[in-house]
Amino acid sequence: MHFIGKLIHQVIKNLLVLLGCVLLHSASINAASNNLPVWVLDSEQPLAKLSQTLEVSLQNAEPLNALENNTVRLAAQTSYWLIIDLQQLPENKNYVVYLSEPNLTWAKFYLLDENYQSTNDQRLASLESLSNVRPHWLIEHSQGARWALVNFVHKRSLTLELGVETAKSFEVDLHQTILSYGAILGGLILCMFVCGVYFFVSQRTKYLVLNAYFILVTIGFLIDNGLINYLIGGFNWESKWPVNEFALCFVSYFLYHFLAIHTYTAKFKKAWQAMMLCLFSAALLSSLLPHFNRQWLFIVSCLGFLCFASVIFYSLIKRKGNRTHLRIFMLLIIVIQALSLFLWNGFGIGYHGIHNTILLLTSLAICSVLLLKDRQQISAFSYSMLHDADTKLPNKQFLLAQMMKKVSQKQHFSVLLFKPHVLSNARSTFGFEQANICINEKLSILNIQMQTMNTLKLEVQATRSTWLAHIDDSTFGCLILGELELSHIEQFACMIHGVFEEGLTHEEINLVDRVDIGVAYYPMHGNTAKQILQCAIQAMTEKRLQGERWRMFDSESARLSEQRLSIAAALKIAIDENQLSLHFQPQICLKTGKVVGCEALLRWTHPIFGIVSPEIFIPIAESAGVINQLTEWVVEKGVEWQAKFCKLIPDHVISINISAKDLLNKNLPVLLITILNEQNVAAESVMLELTESATLEESKKIKAMLDDYRLIGLKLAIDDFGTGYSSLAYLSQLGFDEVKIDKQFVLNLPFSVNDQSICKATCDIATTLGAHVVAEGIEDEQSLAMLQSYGCQFGQGYYFSKPLAADDYLDWISKVQKLDLNLDATANLAD
Repeated sequence: MHFIGKLIHQVIKNLLVLLGCVLLHSASINAASNNLPVWVLDSEQPLAKLSQTLEVSLQNAEPLNALENNTVRLAAQTSYWLIIDLQQLPENKNYVVYLSEPNLTWAKFYLLDENYQSTNDQRLASLESLSNVRPHWLIEHSQGARWALVNFVHKRSLTLELGVETAKSFEVDLHQTILSYGAILGGLILCMFVCGVYFFVSQRTKYLVLNAYFILVTIGFLIDNGLINYLIGGFNWESKWPVNEFALCFVSYFLYHFLAIHTYTAKFKKAWQAMMLCLFSAALLSSLLPHFNRQWLFIVSCLGFLCFASVIFYSLIKRKGNRTHLRIFMLLIIVIQALSLFLWNGFGIGYHGIHNTILLLTSLAICSVLLLKDRQQISAFSYSMLHDADTKLPNKQFLLAQMMKKVSQKQHFSVLLFKPHVLSNARSTFGFEQANICINEKLSILNIQMQTMNTLKLEVQATRSTWLAHIDDSTFGCLILGELELSHIEQFACMIHGVFEEGLTHEEINLVDRVDIGVAYYPMHGNTAKQILQCAIQAMTEKRLQGERWRMFDSESARLSEQRLSIAAALKIAIDENQLSLHFQPQICLKTGKVVGCEALLRWTHPIFGIVSPEIFIPIAESAGVINQLTEWVVEKGVEWQAKFCKLIPDHVISINISAKDLLNKNLPVLLITILNEQNVAAESVMLELTESATLEESKKIKAMLDDYRLIGLKLAIDDFGTGYSSLAYLSQLGFDEVKIDKQFVLNLPFSVNDQSICKATCDIATTLGAHVVAEGIEDEQSLAMLQSYGCQFGQGYYFSKPLAADDYLDWISKVQKLDLNLDATANLAD
């Protein structure tokens, strides 16, 4: 403890000694300063008169600190004298007298001897090449002068820095000043380069105007600091007024676009445009009328600009958003820069160093705001690429990225997708905006409930955390972590159904619809994130069984789905390469046994898939969008063969099946007229068969299209009657020529009382409607007899003949023509 106390005592003693040395040094400096007096005197007297009363005049002069930087406030158009007593100068040292303002109207240096006579009126400079940047004069001790005087005048009021210092110190300071000017100039050039790049990339005029603003600000900086004549000739101190006026005009144009003033009220927009016009007029006036009071014109222009800027600042504060913050920041920066120009150029308030520092910092800040805005736009673009615009939820790409992380880490997870069908109905009923509000409310509830579940938190935002992702227009999903547990999935499904079971409500309108849910598990159902997501989508689109709340991905269903895709692709090729063929099943009059026509049935034999049933490829053709091409092929080939059939049986009628989509195809009637004329086939010999279920779709359009086909002369039949839900009145309105009883009611006719009732009722309905009846699927004599008793006119089935290839059908009807026709003989031909 004694050692520590002694050490502390020694440290305090050393500090006291050091403090005493500092005080003594300061006192010696002050004494030296007092021994070298410097004065500033405002006097209009010439040198000859002033020198005679110099010592008397010094009594009224303002004393300054020698060997220190002094500031003096100058009045406009006033003559000032800087007077230095050289008698007290230390020997063997050279000194420099300097003024900080390069744009003085008048500056002259004099040396006086003991008799107050001028010994040399020549200007002496240590760094004469830089005298335009900082006027200075060398005082050599060997000259033997008694007094040094500097006479200077400026056109405007300003604060001037002046003083006396050693030549070596002055050279160091001057070189530092030049380096600082170079740094400021480099910063301004960098700002011009940034604006130029923005203009060439975006081709927006506002960046070109901002670049012009920086060019003008740079010229103003060069003029203020006496550097302009080193780079550009023809400029003087008076040139800065129009330069500053044009700078104000250009920056106001830039702010007009950057602050989006065109989105404000029309009155304010026009006011800002009027201000820009006034600033441009003031700039032209300052350029064309040099004798005009440019200083006050600039002051008025600055005041107008600052007033408008304050109004727009108050308006921006009331707004919200990241863009608004950047706009406020940009406005503040430009206002600070304009205020600095206003105070310095308008009233001469401030110093070169302060003004130059503000100019550099604000210019760099303007470019920083541009870069921040660009970064903000990039961030907003990146956000929009990974988020849904309506729900603000992470999108499919975001979810895939999270899944890829889990796959790379070999972590097990399940993807659960759900599709509330009520959303599409709500959009068409409520409108997109209100539907999105409603669905967002449901998703918020679901999001809150998922907080307690074992789901992956996809994103943490400032206002909320997100567990859900928006996959596509109406599909949402989440990631369930851990091993697959069916009870866990069931719990999720119950929760989702519970949220959407009440539907969406707006203005007392309540919409309720089903929710499809699909689940896929990694790594059971795939090795990559895309495979797992695709499996979940397939599971979601699969039709659920009765009582199921959700569907797990099934590889067999996926195989069938893939097969359907393959068939759809092969079907397009089959149409182009003529792989299809038509078979014809005869239709027999049940009273006479004569052949009255046939039904054209499409067949497809694929080189790989083999024989593909129409029950498989027709629905695929409808979903793949090639049903129209397929029907057109059938119509074209069917009418070509009908022309040949009619040569053997003149009254032969061919029945061609078409779908509701075909009926709405406007090109089909044109094709029918063209092919009928080309093949010279009567229109009434062609019967178009339309399924009963198809007539229930787009009923208003169907009625109009049927009338068009009737005008052509074609006959119309309703196929598979009894399998749909059409009413008698509805069928009466459509007015079919023929009604076909579906084979499911005929195959078991002798043994089913219900089928007997349906067939008899159908014959009665057709008679009431004035239409013929055709029974499909007649395979035995007993069924034939019962249909005859019901009044059925025509029939087809294996009892008469199976569907035959075109050439075989021609041979078949040729044999029929040679026989004495009766039902038994016709039936025997089936063998």
